Amino acid sequence: GKRVTELMKQKQFKPLSVAEMALSLTAANDGYLDDVPVEKINDFETALHDYAAVNAKDLAEKIGNSGAYNDEIAAQIKHVIESFKSKGVY
Repeated sequence: GKRVTELMKQKQFKPLSVAEMALSLTAANDGYLDDVPVEKINDFETALHDYAAVNAKDLAEKIGNSGAYNDEIAAQIKHVIESFKSKGVY
């Protein structure tokens, strides 16, 4: 609960895109945040979004342009999160 609460705190005047929300919610819902200390959740989320912007630009565009969310996109989101976590850069 505390991790999700931290995750849902958006910075003022910096709303998340639909793709960023999909990344964050998947990370929370699928247990990718379970080993992240609560005080590092915001750093994790920012770093994840930055990583995805560089390494999964096509995914963000696909979600942003169509608003689509299906099994293929869900699998791609999970792959991005797993790849990001394997780097340990948060």
